[in-house]
Amino acid sequence: MRTIKIFLASSEELENDRNAFGNLVRKLDKIYEKRGIRIELFEWEDYDAAYNDRRKQDEYNDQVRASDMFLALFHTKAGKYTIEEFDVATEEFRRTGKTPKSYVYCRDLQPGDEESAELKEFKKRLFDEMGHYWSRYNNRDSMQLHFVMQLQLVENSSIDDLKVEGGEVRMGEMTVARMDNLQFAAGNEDYQRMSRRLAELPLLIEKASLRVEKYPDEEEFRDDLQKLLNERNKLQEDFEQQQQFLFDTAKRIAQLSGSRITDRMRRAMEAFDNGNVREANIILDEAERDAERNLQEYRQSKAVSEQLRQNVIKSIEELLLKTSTLMADASIPIKERVAQTKALYAQADTLAAEAEYDKDKYAKMLFDYSIFLRDYSLYDEALAVSLRQLAFVEGLNGADSVDAAKSYNLIGLVYYAKGDYDRALEYSLKALAIREKVLGTEHRDTASSYNNIGLVYCAKGDYDRALEYYLKALSILEKVLGTEHRDTAMSYNNIGNVYRCKGDHDRALEYHLKALAIREKVLGTEHRDTATSYNNIGNVYYAKGDHDRALEYNLKALVIREKVLGTEHSDTATPYNNIGIVYYAKGDYDHALEYYLKALAIQEKVLGTEHSATAMSYGNIGLVYYAIGDHDRALEYHLKVLAIQEKVLGTEHSDTAASYNNIGGVYRAKGDYDRALEYHLKALSIREKVLGTEHNDTAMSYGNIGVVYDDKGDYDRALEYYLKAYNIFKQKLGAEHPYTKWAERNIEHVKSKKDVD
Repeated sequence: MRTIKIFLASSEELENDRNAFGNLVRKLDKIYEKRGIRIELFEWEDYDAAYNDRRKQDEYNDQVRASDMFLALFHTKAGKYTIEEFDVATEEFRRTGKTPKSYVYCRDLQPGDEESAELKEFKKRLFDEMGHYWSRYNNRDSMQLHFVMQLQLVENSSIDDLKVEGGEVRMGEMTVARMDNLQFAAGNEDYQRMSRRLAELPLLIEKASLRVEKYPDEEEFRDDLQKLLNERNKLQEDFEQQQQFLFDTAKRIAQLSGSRITDRMRRAMEAFDNGNVREANIILDEAERDAERNLQEYRQSKAVSEQLRQNVIKSIEELLLKTSTLMADASIPIKERVAQTKALYAQADTLAAEAEYDKDKYAKMLFDYSIFLRDYSLYDEALAVSLRQLAFVEGLNGADSVDAAKSYNLIGLVYYAKGDYDRALEYSLKALAIREKVLGTEHRDTASSYNNIGLVYCAKGDYDRALEYYLKALSILEKVLGTEHRDTAMSYNNIGNVYRCKGDHDRALEYHLKALAIREKVLGTEHRDTATSYNNIGNVYYAKGDHDRALEYNLKALVIREKVLGTEHSDTATPYNNIGIVYYAKGDYDHALEYYLKALAIQEKVLGTEHSATAMSYGNIGLVYYAIGDHDRALEYHLKVLAIQEKVLGTEHSDTAASYNNIGGVYRAKGDYDRALEYHLKALSIREKVLGTEHNDTAMSYGNIGVVYDDKGDYDRALEYYLKAYNIFKQKLGAEHPYTKWAERNIEHVKSKKDVD
């Protein structure tokens, strides 16, 4: 078991902070023990005071040298022994190049406080001679956050385990800090403005709701309520995003702790710490101009000096800091922030390539760059950057390193988002092989890989393999996080979806009910995730043919989403759509069309007429018109779907294939068998290429083509395609599945036709 040794130095004036720190370390030790890591804190109060012929401080200094992390806390004083210990730690790090890593924490001064001359001199030396910037804190939460981030960096060179959820910074089940207690958030104008308004809106919404209940026919009152709900929905999304941007900036600053920084970076970091992200951006505006000048000077110098190279490197660090502060500036529209940040990364990338930037730092920069591009759906660019980043990491640490696994995992996720499931699987399996070997089969990152592979197999229609990997992920999460964690609920949810796809509706219901129980307990009965569980349970009852129970749960989902999100949110369109599906199955086409049109109205308004969700509504409406025999209207809507999908997804996506399939069905109903065959063959071509020749959707295409040949009287070709469909359905879904039975009936039918002929 690995041990991380920590030496904590401070003066007696910070006794309370030191005690709080000790309690924090003991909590973290219990968490990290499950990962095979122990955290050992040296506290001088408990140290053996027996006489042994040595100056006690010399013994403390030996403990400093043996530590992995050296932390010094200061407020108004800087004792000579604390400074001596810091110098010992710094000297030892210079000797080893690895440990101990030193961190300085300074508690903010309160009115009436004054720093001693010794502390002022120490801070001046810290920055002037070493270029280090101390971490500021003004309460226990900020001190804890700083330390946990540094511990994460020592453990695995990243801060991935810390998440912002519900206004708290959490590591698993442990609350590290509340955002409201962190000065970079508490002092941020945009954060505070959003927070205040979010606190005001519930009462306003409650009053508006009561008014609508009292006067249900007053359209003006309903509009007022919807406006408040829309404001709350948008503001909640913006607020969560702002919290994440602020936290991402805090993480980047934490990664700079202990590194040499420029005075400009120090001023920007201080401005951010005070909550003034706009001032930080103004300070760093100079960095963009200087970066280009520094690069030109570096290029033009015949005898390139180390100082010119260092100027370029300083520019890189400043540009990277600005990528975070810029995204955290809510005064700038998000599209502009994304465009400017992308340009900053590209500029930093150019500088790094020319100035022989530190390879480890370059690899980290490229990873962050590719994550940014992926998060904003710039998949082709993300893929290009992440493949370059992978080459860096493999060259530095080998193809079997944990960092290489992170890179493989990211590339797999990008390919998955692009719909290239074979490549997604290839890279996800590479990531898993490393994680199983290095981290073991009970690590959370390994569970993440199992889950990602399950997602890919599910998309490929290989539900048995998907289930195998989902169950592996669940086994780890239940052990590491427990059976009442929201991530465990998500795992139950994934497994439930696979069982539904396999046709095992009872097992699907079992897992979705487990997910629902957790979500109702942990998140409450009016949370969006809880509504998702109701929705999924409704889908299972629909698949079981219990349309009344399906309607019951879909209506529960709708009630939550209408109450929480209102009637003009894209998530509210989902239960409208699902309710339409149930009515469609019940043969109540008027009600089906009513709910489909409600879903469509939201999606056209909120998402626009060229969004994939809008396309789905067009498709559902087309199916209703097909069912009632209005084939021209059905064709009109399916062609709308196809136009969107060809534009948004391309001509080789599985969803585009579904549109070709539906259009083929309409042409068949119209008696135009040649056009029907044309579109069904287009669908098949895509599905064979994207999903493979043994996918259920591919089997459905084989079956549909068989039906057209059957209609045309070409029974040999019909039988050929029916048999292909039957063999796949039987292998994938079993002999008793409705799809298998459908193909079997078609085979018997065409054989009887051949016998008659």
